[in-house]
Amino acid sequence: MTYRARASVGVGLGVVAIIVLVAFLRLRGPTEEPSTVVVGTVDDVQSREVIYLPEHGIFVVAADGGFWALSEDARHVGDRVLYCRDDETFSSPAHGERFDRLGRYLGGPARGDLGWYPLSIHEGRVVVVISGSPVLPTRSGESLPSVFPLCAGDHEDPPGFYA
Repeated sequence: MTYRARASVGVGLGVVAIIVLVAFLRLRGPTEEPSTVVVGTVDDVQSREVIYLPEHGIFVVAADGGFWALSEDARHVGDRVLYCRDDETFSSPAHGERFDRLGRYLGGPARGDLGWYPLSIHEGRVVVVISGSPVLPTRSGESLPSVFPLCAGDHEDPPGFYA
C-alpha cells in the first residue's frame, strides 16, 4: 500500500471516529445540572426544626447538629409518612410504619429507612438536590415494640404534619 493510500485510510478512519463521537453525544443529549430547591437559611431551618416541602414530597430536618432531606415515602405500597411533633417521629397513618426523626426505621412493614436526598449548605442556605430518586437505605434497626401511641389527630394540618 502506498503512502497516499495509507494516508487516505487514516483520514477516513478519523472522519468515521468523529461521526461516531458526534452521534454518541447527540443520543446522550445535553448534560443537565441537578435541580435544586433552596429550603431557607441555616438559622431558619434550625429554628423550625422540621420543614415539609409538599411539592417535592420531602421533609427537611435539623437535628444532631446537621440537616437531612427525607422522602415522605414510607417504603411500603406507596404509603406516605406524616411528622408527629409530640414524639418526634414519622409514621404512616395507613399501615403504621414508624421512623425516628432522622428517618431510621423503628417498626412496621417498611422495606428500609426513609429515603434521603443530597443536601448542602451554600452561602448560608440549605439546598436540597431534588433531581433523581432518593437514596434508599436498608433498615438500620430491627422492629421495636410500639413504645409510643400513634400521634393524635385524624388529619394533617399543616400539610405533612399530624394535626
